[in-house]
Amino acid sequence: MKRFLLFLLWASSTLWACATTTFYINHTQKLVFQFPSEIKYVDVGSGLVEVAKMADGHTLLVRSLQANLPSTTLSVVTANGKYHLYTLLYAAHLPFLHYRVEEGEVPSPTIQVAQSQTTHLISPMALTDWALGNDTLIAAHADGIQNMLRVKAVGAFSQEASLALLDEKGGVHTYRLQYVANSPTLSVQLNEQVAADALFRANPKDTCALNKVARQVVQQPYTNNHLGVVEHKMQLALVGIHSHKDWLMLRLQCQNRNNIDYDIDFIKVYIADKKGSKHTAMQETEVTPFYTYPADGMYQTLHAHQQQDLVLFFHRFTLPKQRILYIELFEKNGGRHLLFTVSPKELLHAKSLQDGLMSQP
Repeated sequence: MKRFLLFLLWASSTLWACATTTFYINHTQKLVFQFPSEIKYVDVGSGLVEVAKMADGHTLLVRSLQANLPSTTLSVVTANGKYHLYTLLYAAHLPFLHYRVEEGEVPSPTIQVAQSQTTHLISPMALTDWALGNDTLIAAHADGIQNMLRVKAVGAFSQEASLALLDEKGGVHTYRLQYVANSPTLSVQLNEQVAADALFRANPKDTCALNKVARQVVQQPYTNNHLGVVEHKMQLALVGIHSHKDWLMLRLQCQNRNNIDYDIDFIKVYIADKKGSKHTAMQETEVTPFYTYPADGMYQTLHAHQQQDLVLFFHRFTLPKQRILYIELFEKNGGRHLLFTVSPKELLHAKSLQDGLMSQP
């Protein structure tokens, strides 16, 4: 037993000695570790550090959940059998945001963002995943365009934020984000190769067919009357969940009970853990509709005392037991943001559109 304890002490001291590299993290930016092999195991020494993998499985995002985090460690094991042990320290300003393991630091250009204007990042290839440093920013694909990302601030922030992007070939791009009230960076090319063409998501049917199905969805009786939110004299509700073949269609109804018009800016649909305390790490997976009805519904004005139906078309998906669906609507140049959730059980109650309805003219 004594020999075993001595071995444990030796092993722990040896592993700690391996932590020769120190990295700095904070609560407004995500530090990106890009490994040459797939990440198989991750452990962090503090519950106040958030870690999440990007969709490629090779890239790790690390962020502090509070300011002035005490020193801690990060352990990673990759598929090539290598063990990585790092020391993490808090710093208000990070010397770099992107680190390629076995290669070194990668520069991160600075982009200025604002509330009143949208910044577009354009890539020669499809963008498959992204991560923002904090909740004062939102991002989404430009409607139906895979290689263009829209980014803007939902509130002013003073400490520098971050954005990490993943393209379809596994390329990782990182940016420092600074808030400005006016004249932000409006367009960014991800590399020197100009994206001359917009890469639209492939729709399973033409627009006319999709519009026909959407009109039939809107004509259906409400299948839900308890999913939604009422705030700021606004109401956003999920009044219908429908399925047909490999499609899942969410019918949203938005009512403006104000005397002030509501300009729709973003609608964001994502899967995440149920939100708990501010110290709970939560990884979001955005679910992007391949079509929205009406086609300009994402960016229209909902006038005072009016109501609008939106139908979001998704490729069929379900929710893991411990996760829920978040639906969030953002007002352009305003603060009347709306958010509600849908449980896995509720999503499984989708009503099938009858074949007869689908064949109606």
